[in-house]
Amino acid sequence: MSTSLQRLAIAVALFAVAYTTFLIQRRRPNKTLLHPPGPLTGEMPTENSWIKFQQWGKEYGDLVYVKERNILILNTTRVANDLLDKRASNYSDRQITPLMELSGIHYLFSVAKYSNEWRRDRKLFLQNFRQATIDRFYPYQYDKVQHFLRQLVNYPHEFMKHTMELSQSLVFSSLYGLDVHADDPFLNMAVEALEGIGKVMTPGAFPMIEWFPWLRYFPSWFPGCGFQNFAAQCLRNLETMNTVPFNMAMENQKKGLKSSLVTELAIQHEGDPEQMEAIKRMALISYSAAADTTMSSIGSFLLTLCLRPDIQRKGQEEIDRVIGQDRLPTFEDRSSLPYVEAIYREVMRLHPPLPNGVYHSTLRDDFYRGYHIPKGCLVIPNIWAMNRDEEIYSNPDEFIPERHLERPGGPFTNINDITAFGFGRRVCAGRYMADNTVWLAIVSVLATLTLGKAKDEKGDVIEIPGEYTTGMFRHPKPYQSSIAPRSKNAKDLIFSATFV
Repeated sequence: MSTSLQRLAIAVALFAVAYTTFLIQRRRPNKTLLHPPGPLTGEMPTENSWIKFQQWGKEYGDLVYVKERNILILNTTRVANDLLDKRASNYSDRQITPLMELSGIHYLFSVAKYSNEWRRDRKLFLQNFRQATIDRFYPYQYDKVQHFLRQLVNYPHEFMKHTMELSQSLVFSSLYGLDVHADDPFLNMAVEALEGIGKVMTPGAFPMIEWFPWLRYFPSWFPGCGFQNFAAQCLRNLETMNTVPFNMAMENQKKGLKSSLVTELAIQHEGDPEQMEAIKRMALISYSAAADTTMSSIGSFLLTLCLRPDIQRKGQEEIDRVIGQDRLPTFEDRSSLPYVEAIYREVMRLHPPLPNGVYHSTLRDDFYRGYHIPKGCLVIPNIWAMNRDEEIYSNPDEFIPERHLERPGGPFTNINDITAFGFGRRVCAGRYMADNTVWLAIVSVLATLTLGKAKDEKGDVIEIPGEYTTGMFRHPKPYQSSIAPRSKNAKDLIFSATFV
């Protein structure tokens, strides 16, 4: 590089640093207003952050404000309801970073900014996934859960793989009309994409571009710009996931092979390119989200059964008493199985797939409890801490289904009481389908299988650490277990029963 180019590069870099410093100073909250208390440092934890945020909550209170980053952490349900639900018109935005734009995730329905386009996408989603229409997915759910049971019996050591296949294949079949298997590249791509999305959305994971956003225009070989390669891979994954399954479904439709929800909607809106893109986004977010959220909840349930045979036994006793052992459970049985419901609710309480939820952002300045919450503040609902609030839950770190039976209304409360699905206008739009899928998997496994700890070649029990991943998405780490049919009759049911 010539001397003149070097000088130019240095001048540009110095100008960029100065301009960035100016923007950071402008972005910082007004020091004359009272903000919620919080740590003095702007450094954010990138692993098990929800635990650190919970500790901050015990030190600073329900509201924890990181002034250097303009980040507000909510650690109780009371505060989350007050701000994210009751003041949803101000707390329904998302914060889009340069890295999110480079990665292509900024247009995804669940993380897109609060806008007219987002409202249009949400309307489309709710039309097809609202509670009144969700029974259209029942046949697919019965079919895939029964396949899940067969896989657990035939290949019990690959139970984590089967769990991923269940959550993914259900969305592919019900939305695209496509049959996929555990080794399908789409399934693995979805998991990889979700891991990338989680990392991109974690404050502090890529500090260079967070502090110097102009680095987005520099090549990957430039010092500190390694994030460019990571973003490019995320973008490639999302583009493939957005187009290939959709095109396959449309091709099958043209050949008269199989119709699907996606193709039905595409035919209805043929000639409307904006609506066609919205249909693609709806399907994409459905199966990309299922890659980790549904899988996480079912995985946590399986781990719980291995560690808590007493819970497993009580659930099986209720099913045997109410349903018997001559058929598989159905959705019509749900209201007659309060203990099974309590197990499901406790899984969702103790093991939320996204412990910090999906971050909100304020559209304008606000005042709450005498504190100033600035416009553009990143708001993190720490669901992990909310679900472990000692004022609400006794022994909050223990798995106790009975706590839900003892509630005034019992375990069958409104689905919106499950904080794992989020808050306000950004609550999970696919929660009714996810709720049904996880519940059906739980009741079906309890009715037919017995899970426990595995044994080694000497017959000694192999202990289960019970460890979880530490990124934005939380799910059990690999472990060994024992899975077998409860009886010959249960095995016959698994391989003979049919709902479709």
